[in-house]
This record gives sequence, C-alpha cells and structure tokens, in this order.
Amino acid sequence: MSEKIVCPQCKSAFDRSDPVTWRCSRCGFSVPLLEGKPVFTNFPNDLNPSEKIERNAEQGTLWRQYNWKFIERISNTLPGQVDVLDVGAGRGDFKTLFTRHAYLGLDIYPYPELDLSVDLIEMCPFNDNSFDLVVLANVIEHVYEYRKLVSRCARLLKPGGRVLITVPFLLKLHQEPVDFHRYTRYTLATLAEENQLEVETLDAYTNPLALLDEGIGDTWQYLVKKQTGMRGFTGKARVAVIQRLCNGMKKSFGNGKVKTASTDDDPYVLGYLCEFRKPSPEGRA
Repeated sequence: MSEKIVCPQCKSAFDRSDPVTWRCSRCGFSVPLLEGKPVFTNFPNDLNPSEKIERNAEQGTLWRQYNWKFIERISNTLPGQVDVLDVGAGRGDFKTLFTRHAYLGLDIYPYPELDLSVDLIEMCPFNDNSFDLVVLANVIEHVYEYRKLVSRCARLLKPGGRVLITVPFLLKLHQEPVDFHRYTRYTLATLAEENQLEVETLDAYTNPLALLDEGIGDTWQYLVKKQTGMRGFTGKARVAVIQRLCNGMKKSFGNGKVKTASTDDDPYVLGYLCEFRKPSPEGRA
C-alpha cells in the first residue's frame, strides 16, 4: 500500500502493524480496514455499486471507447513510475493503463479493485503536491459539490502535473440517484481557470447518429413497445426501417468524432475530454 496515504488530520504516517486498523503515529487518528484497504469515510447506503465490465479501446459504448483512447494516449506520454491518482475509479477500469506507474485508485465505495475508500470532499489522506496525474473519468457529474472536488484534486497535483476529466453531456440519467450535473465547455474552461490550471486539451465528442440511436431506442422502449394490435405491428416495422437507415448512414458518414471544443459546426456534444495542467514555477513542464 502506498506510503502516500497519510493521516488526514495531521498528515503524519500511519502505524500499519494492526491488520484491522491503521492508527496515526502522531495524533492517534484511526481508520478501519476492509479486506486490507483503509475506509476513511462512510459510503451512501442507497448507492448501487457498479458491476465489473471489461473495457478497452474497442469495447463498451463509443463514448467509453473514446475515453479509453484519450486516457491511454496521455498515459503513454508519462515517464515510468510517476504518481497517478484515479479518483472515482469504480471497478478500476483504467488501472491496466498505468502498470508502469505508481497507481492509486480510490472511490467512495470500497470496490475490491481499489486501494482505498474515501470521499475527498470530506477528508484528504494525501499531502498537497503529491501526484503527477489525477484522473476523473466520468466522475464529476456524480458529485454534487464538484467544484470542491476539482479544487482538492488541483492541490494534489505536483507543479507541472495534469488532471484529466472526461464527462458526458447529452446522456440519460445514470447511476441514480447520484447523477447531478451536465457541463458545457464554458463551465469546464472556467473550472480550470478558477483552479489556476492551464487548458492543454478541451475536446468534444460529437455524434448526431448516436443521438438518433438514442431517440430510436426511446421510441421503441417507451412508445412503440406498449402498443398492441395493428398499431403495434406497424409501429415496430417503422422503427425497424428507421434503424436500418440509421445503420446505413453510419457506414456512409462514420460514427462520431472528437474535435476541439471551441468549434461550433456541431454543437450537439455527447461529452468532453479535458486535460488541465498545473503550472510549474519555471513555466510549463
């Protein structure tokens, strides 16, 4: 377990000799262990833990695939053994991308794939300036006080370090009841500015045909599927034809793209991919 995990009260080292509880060697703060990992804060009783899903550059939704490729590209630019903190890491989807690095994964829920459980807004068991990279992948929409979380993560960055944020925009409610926000590029740029972070990348994922797919799926699930008789039969036939036409358009026009978010030729954005850097004293790293 990483020595970067310290007492959230006085930032001293823990005595880790007890297999059940860590105790701060200075102030006496204690944290219980669950299956060997420290659990610093309580997790919501109404939170439904996510299932383990195999993800990579070719699996999952297109949005998830673009997430993977974006984070993989950044991970490939890092020198070996840099310090990486994956916040809201869930089932550790991106852990395999950081096998060359000193990786720590956390979430408010103590998933077995992670290293610790903590709500960083409530307490922080790390020193400031501890990490070269902080990852927030599909996280901040689930955090009501997201500005506090991003501010905390910015302080945890070493000078020259980066925070990666991937966040959906046009997306249905998910992981309810903890789905709170959708963000425009203006919000994200302002979020970087108020934390004195430089915008290295602010890309948008756009895909009009994915929006069409969503509409077709909703039409089938919530409208046509409930119809009976001839009305139901003709409705299902029409949806099938529309879906076939949509699939043909994907072959002709492609199925989504990532571009710089400052362009407005397609404002119907499905999500954003952000890379913000903490300036180093001598300038950019």
